[in-house]
Amino acid sequence: MTPVGKSKIMIIDDNPIDQLITEHVLRLNDKSRDIIVMNSANEALAYLLLNVNAPEALPYRIFLDLDMPVMNGFDFLQHFKECVDEIKDGCSIVVVTASERREDLERIKLNPFVLKLIAKPLQRHSLVL
Repeated sequence: MTPVGKSKIMIIDDNPIDQLITEHVLRLNDKSRDIIVMNSANEALAYLLLNVNAPEALPYRIFLDLDMPVMNGFDFLQHFKECVDEIKDGCSIVVVTASERREDLERIKLNPFVLKLIAKPLQRHSLVL
C-alpha cells in the first residue's frame, strides 16, 4: 500500500540495462505512479536530503542494487539509517541483486529497512510484496 502523500518509486542502480529492466517490470505491474532513476547511491542520497521538506518528492519504495562503485548498496543502507525520520518514514527498500554470497544475503535479511530481497534480473512475479 502506498503511504499517503507519497507516490514515487526510486531505482538506484549503476547499470543502465538493469535500470531499464526494473523500470519496465514496475510499469508492467502498475506499481509505479512516478519512477525516479538514480545512477548511484550518492546521487540518491543527495536527492533524498535535498527533498527532506518535500514529502511528495520522496519515494515510498526504493529498489536498490548492492553492487555499485564508490558507494555500494550496503553503504547506502547505512547512510539511510542515519537519515532523518522524514526521509525514512513510509519508505521501504527492496534489494535487487545478483549476489549469491551467503554473507550478503544474511546482512540484507537483518536490515530493518529492507522489505524484500529479489534476485536479478527482476521479473514480474517477484514483485509480490
